[in-house]
Amino acid sequence: MERVNSRDTFSTLIENEEQPSQDDLPVEDTSDLISLISSQDTLINPTIKIMNQNITNFTRIYTLPLISNFLHTGVYLYLNWNDIILNKPPLLSRSSTKFTIFKKTPLLIIHKHDPLTNNKEEFCKVEFKIHSIHITYYILEFPTLNNLRVYLINNNSLKPTVDFIYNDSNFRIFGITGTTSALGTSPEMKLYVMPNESNNLLTYNNEFLNNGKKIKIDNKLSKLINNQEQSKINQLLNDEKPMVDIPLARYLDQRDVKIKIDTQQKHIIKHGIIKMFDWKDNNSQDDNNNDVSDDMLVICCIMLVLREQEYRKFKGG
Repeated sequence: MERVNSRDTFSTLIENEEQPSQDDLPVEDTSDLISLISSQDTLINPTIKIMNQNITNFTRIYTLPLISNFLHTGVYLYLNWNDIILNKPPLLSRSSTKFTIFKKTPLLIIHKHDPLTNNKEEFCKVEFKIHSIHITYYILEFPTLNNLRVYLINNNSLKPTVDFIYNDSNFRIFGITGTTSALGTSPEMKLYVMPNESNNLLTYNNEFLNNGKKIKIDNKLSKLINNQEQSKINQLLNDEKPMVDIPLARYLDQRDVKIKIDTQQKHIIKHGIIKMFDWKDNNSQDDNNNDVSDDMLVICCIMLVLREQEYRKFKGG
């Protein structure tokens, strides 16, 4: 497996933005980061925790291709490009969802695949809610993770963002076009880790009603958004800085490239890639590179939901 230089880990890439790679293989760096973080050229606090993991544990970097089979519905997220070529099971898949007025159905269902048998199980169910004209949100429910719920709150102002809390960490996503715009045209979405103590996020001081099926959103940012005070919204967004200056994850849209992957003329459509960091327990003796964390799968689902939002708008769905 190809390795990246130890300076290209999540805890050291602070001053320079990571450039998109042409290599679709997962990249893991297992070098000792403690000495790097304590070095003079490192500008990050090594005690920062992300999703209850020390930042020094985020030593795995993955590039995950998102594809669909030619003339078939559904999209598939793979661990790497080699798994596609070898016809191995994907990590996650999204099947087409049919709506009916006679039965309540989720907006989206994402399945997780067993790496050995390719048996799939329902991993994430998605519902869409309208809070106000300018604020909407998704509820992501994970039945196999103790019915965990993650709420993606959309700021649909002229500078759209998405805020959410997961595993005791605050996050903000830039690069989306919002749920109320006519077209989805964003080529890149970036997910940043935000300060936990911030009261400038849409997740601040919310009240959950109806057993978590509804949110009462009442905070500084929501008031500005509902009143459409755009200059103040922009100022608040600009003032709120991420804990780390590079994204934990990003989705790069590649505009539906048709690719032939074998001599039997099998074609796929490559939609884009998710590039992200994953954590690994530095005390663990397990060197299995295919063992991704549940945290990474949850973040992937979040990126897939927002990518689906952009894609459906772009296609007029």
